Amino acid sequence: MANFNYLDGGRGEVLDVCRSYLRATQTLQTDLYRSWTAPPAESLDAPVPLPVATVEAGVLNLRNQLRELQMLAAPQVISAAEDLYEAIRAAADAQFELHLRNPGNGGRLCDLDGEAFPHHSGRVDSALEEFSRAVGRQTVSAGGPDRDKMTRVARTIPPDAPWMKFLLSRKPLHRIPARVTAGVDDAQEALQQDIIDFTDPGLTRLYQDLVDALGRLADEFGGTFPPEDSDTLSYTEVPPEWKRTDPTRYYETLQALSHAREDVLGAYKKLMNAMSSQSPAPDPQPPAGQSVNITAGDNSPVNVSAPYAQASNKSTASATVGPSSDDAAPKPWWNRGAVLWTALGSVAAVVGAIASIVTLYK
Repeated sequence: MANFNYLDGGRGEVLDVCRSYLRATQTLQTDLYRSWTAPPAESLDAPVPLPVATVEAGVLNLRNQLRELQMLAAPQVISAAEDLYEAIRAAADAQFELHLRNPGNGGRLCDLDGEAFPHHSGRVDSALEEFSRAVGRQTVSAGGPDRDKMTRVARTIPPDAPWMKFLLSRKPLHRIPARVTAGVDDAQEALQQDIIDFTDPGLTRLYQDLVDALGRLADEFGGTFPPEDSDTLSYTEVPPEWKRTDPTRYYETLQALSHAREDVLGAYKKLMNAMSSQSPAPDPQPPAGQSVNITAGDNSPVNVSAPYAQASNKSTASATVGPSSDDAAPKPWWNRGAVLWTALGSVAAVVGAIASIVTLYK
């Protein structure tokens, strides 16, 4: 139950990150549409069209936001966010290829491929809706009535309660302590009378399964009796004389009690696991690449970062700092790197202007 408070303090931060990611993808969806309705590049030697540069820079920004979201959000939200990123990345790739194959064409980009535009637009729209639903489900289950009800369930049936310890010990049930019978009755009544329901349908079903299992176990306990030779009410038992007079009934009763107990423990475990999964720990992040600090001729600091490589399972990965063999051959300047520099060129110009002003006032 330690994970229950994971989102209590950081829920606002997680929601802010999800909202920021949602807004970024909505902006990119609009930029993609503008690019689809724009004409292809005039030529591969001409300046990069603004719609292309805008989309490429937006995808780069979205990737960085995805990395932040991966550190904070729940697995189902991360999965939806990754699917959304891949849908947008695929649409941007399709647009880029159409620009490269059709320079100087007078038509709109969406007219050059009759299937690409509806396919990629529909994929992005569907992924955007699924991400919104995933965030909504996580927000609802992480707070409000669901979070409150999780706390009440944990308090009603703590795993260290004496009657739960008895059930978990899986001792033979030919004799049941009165405290165990009372504990099952009290827990079943408390859960059944809780008028606030889960909003998550999966939790609702598992919760009801536990209530029903407790009810069946209470009914089976009701089929046991106080010992005949004692006036104590400290326990009930399956009458031991049945073992001699009616062995079939004796062993069937023990079996029914055992099955009812296992149903309770199984339902309890499933509900606890489902509630705990609503607030998972963040996934481990890959290590950062190596970084080297040097000083330029004007004593201004320069930081150079090398990439990192990561592989999972039986996959392999590699990373290089220098140019690869593919980079050895000359390439036309109109490529993704140039596009990103075009998109960020205005930022560099502003930074340069500020630096000049600072120099004048030194």
